[in-house]
Amino acid sequence: MAKYRHVHTTFWDDGFVLDLTPEEKYFYLYLMTNSNTTQCGIYELPYRVIEMHTGYNRETVQKLLQRFFEYGKINYNELTKEIMLTNWAKYNFINSPKVKKCIEKELLAVKHIPFVKSYVTSLELFGYSIDNVSILLNGLNEQEEPQPINDIGSIPYQYYIDTPSKEFGEKEKRKEKEKKKKRKTKTNSRR
Repeated sequence: MAKYRHVHTTFWDDGFVLDLTPEEKYFYLYLMTNSNTTQCGIYELPYRVIEMHTGYNRETVQKLLQRFFEYGKINYNELTKEIMLTNWAKYNFINSPKVKKCIEKELLAVKHIPFVKSYVTSLELFGYSIDNVSILLNGLNEQEEPQPINDIGSIPYQYYIDTPSKEFGEKEKRKEKEKKKKRKTKTNSRR
């Protein structure tokens, strides 16, 4: 896909944008047009990258992200360092089959699943559809929450019972055994 983003000329006349400070306008434009943006409007954007691109310090970046969260324009996940522009689909959805495929691929790469769910919901609200996204979302739901084997008082567990478990320190024990084997081999080869 092309790596450029359109900014509508009506951006500057939008009631929300008119009420922003110059600093906030710059930051909002940055969020919509930086090199990490995607067709779906959900992308990874660590604080350090924002600092490097904008020249703002960490404290300013966090304050601006918090403000735009409070305005309802973004969501940010600290753990995955992903950002979601909440109205992205409303203003940037393209009904091309190639773009839809690209969006599907991008949604599979999103680490924070609630962002994907929110995006799909917003598509439905705006009257757009991506045929395979609901199938993808159902697949993600199945992976996310395994169902109990029986219905009688079973407590759902994050991992399946037949998942092999690793004892603490097993990796280190294996490495130590390999080292001993190498030492024996070297000693035997010298004889």
